[in-house]
This record gives sequence, structure tokens and C-alpha cells, in this order.
Amino acid sequence: MWSETIGYRDCREPYLPDFFRGVAEAIPLTGTEDLLDLGCGVGEVALGFAPFVASLTGMDLEQPMLDALGKRAEAMGVHIRLIHSSVEEAPADMGRFHLITMGRAHWFMHTPTSLIRLDQWLTSGGAILVCFPTKHPDNAEWYRVYSATRDKWVRGNLREMTRLTADQFFEGTDFVLAERVIVQGEKRLELEHLVRRALGTANSSRAVLSVTETDEMSEAIRSAMTPYFRNGPITERHLTLGSIYRRRKVHRNEICPCGSGKKFKHCHGRYADEYLR
Repeated sequence: MWSETIGYRDCREPYLPDFFRGVAEAIPLTGTEDLLDLGCGVGEVALGFAPFVASLTGMDLEQPMLDALGKRAEAMGVHIRLIHSSVEEAPADMGRFHLITMGRAHWFMHTPTSLIRLDQWLTSGGAILVCFPTKHPDNAEWYRVYSATRDKWVRGNLREMTRLTADQFFEGTDFVLAERVIVQGEKRLELEHLVRRALGTANSSRAVLSVTETDEMSEAIRSAMTPYFRNGPITERHLTLGSIYRRRKVHRNEICPCGSGKKFKHCHGRYADEYLR
């Protein structure tokens, strides 16, 4: 489904370049770390961190996404290891990583197995970053009109799935919020970018709409948005939010915070090396 957004994703709300530097300073990253990006798509997050880490690994369930990421990385002169798998089906011994990132895909990974995999893959003292560009931060009128127009063609239950917050994702685990990074910026936006943005969003992409519906939606967006672009491109404000999670310090004989009822040393503590010394 998400592969149908390839070619249009550059017009979605962006990850601001300064965001990656902000996270690198907050963690902090030294350039020696190994990064794993889950649900990597075409690499908006992974490649953004390329200047700040030693190695990149990207995992995605859709091979076309990995193919597109591979081409982007090659064009940038960046080496990235690509893994075609879901989080649940990936091998537990795939490696250990200092930073695990999840972009807009964390909503699809909220399973007990995924949480165990995070524990297994994260190194001692490592961090997990959940990040995504927010909706238009100043709730401008043109954005409300665009959203209302696109909504007429939205399909599926994506909105219900994406209500899960990062804090809810880690609820009941030994991962706690350590810090949030917020970066704001702006860029020039052309009307046609909004048509491409709609097609770059999974619940209004070509994967869920017929050819006729795609044409109707595109023309409806152009018609509704033309008044806002009479004087040419407009300025769009952006905000990228990142939440950094680390393991909570738990004594090995405490009950594991995941709710299993087992002692930490016999449960998630098996993967938290720093607690078992």
C-alpha cells in the first residue's frame, strides 16, 4: 500500500534538516553509532541521520520501498544495509544498535513481539527515537480547506490506527521518555505540491482510489486551493517532533514493568545488559 506513494512523498510534510542535528546533539551522537530505522520507507529518517552515525540499517515490509531507498542512498554516496521484513519476523540476533528510529510507522508495530525485538536490538545505554512531522502547526485556513477537500476521498481506517501516541506505544514497558526535540521551519509551497501530497498519503493514494477517483480528487484540490495561490507559491510552516526513549533503571529483582509478573532479570532484563552485571 505504501509503495504506491513513491514518487509523491517529497511533497508531504517534511522532516526538517535541522531536526536530525537537534536529535544528534540531544542524545548525543558521536558518529560511531549503529542506527536501525524501522519501517524505513524510502529513507527520509535514515538518510537524514547519515552524517551523524557510523552505519545505517533500514527495515521495511515492502520491497519497492527498499529498492527506492537503495537508489537514493547510492546517489548520496551512503551505504545502508537493507532488510526486507516485518519487525516481528526479523531475526532476534540481527545485531545490536545504539539508536533505533521509527518515523510515521510506529503505529503499525505495536505488538508484544515488536517490543521484545526493540529490547533485543537496543544496546546498553541506547535510545529509541519516534519522530514525525506534525500537521500544519498554525492551522492556517488554506490547510483546513485542503484537508477537508482531500477527506472526501479518504479510504480505510488509517486515521484510527494513527491515533496511538509514542507514549502509549511504550506504556507498560521499561522504556520511558527521556527528552523531546522540536524543530520548526518553513518552505515555499506550490499548488501542485498539494495534489502530489494527497497522492503521497496512503489513504488517498492510487492504491486505494480508482483512476477516476484520483482524477476527481486532484481536480477538486486544484479548484479549492486556487484562490490561495493567485499570487504564486505560499509559505508553509512546518514542525518536526521527536521523542527519545531510554530504558528505565530497574533493579534486577524488581517485577518487570511490562506487566508479565516475572522478575525483571527473568523477563525484559535479559536484554538490558547494564542491569545484569
